[in-house]
Amino acid sequence: MVKQIANFIAERDLGLAAARLSGKGLLKPGDMLSQRIPERHAFVRVEIEAGRDIPRKFEWLDLTGRSSDLHHQIYKSRPDVGAIAAGQLTWCSWLSRIDLTMPSIFDEQVRHLGVEAKRVGMSSTHPGPIMGLSNGANAYCLDDLVLCFGMGMERLLLNIEILEKCAECYVLAESTGNPVKQIPWLIRFIANRRLMKDERQAAALHLRGERSVMKAGY
Repeated sequence: MVKQIANFIAERDLGLAAARLSGKGLLKPGDMLSQRIPERHAFVRVEIEAGRDIPRKFEWLDLTGRSSDLHHQIYKSRPDVGAIAAGQLTWCSWLSRIDLTMPSIFDEQVRHLGVEAKRVGMSSTHPGPIMGLSNGANAYCLDDLVLCFGMGMERLLLNIEILEKCAECYVLAESTGNPVKQIPWLIRFIANRRLMKDERQAAALHLRGERSVMKAGY
């Protein structure tokens, strides 16, 4: 009974997150959303469905077993990651189309997403590990989809909005043909160091079977 209740709560929260991202147009039908359940050493995921606010089917996968797909590989290789969105984000997908990595243009971007939204020239169906995802960043642009991570679901929901807003600004600025300046290196260094510290703490909690807690403020 306790396990059933825990499953219901996890699926309800994931379904509500999917409805929020779908309602804002950030995730589209066919995109995937998942969340780590550290106390069970597992994760649960859903696919965004057309015409439905909350998806009907929830898939549970055991993290103690052999890595079977992209989400599984990410959770195994990045213990700091507590939630993943994978899909066709409107503005970030343009980065893949024009083969660009988004540099550090906003301090909030670096604080929560890392020093860059890296363009990784590889498909999500690549059979082996994707080594480009190991630099601690929370945003990557693959050939066929965009990946956004969060230390928990609440952080992921905010990270996706930050990512899309920054990508929109960068794509429009880059299209003018004028140089796009990065924020000063010292701000990049401080903001990214804070992100790495938070990720180390989240990884330690997840590996102990505990949930990470989103920190308030910058």
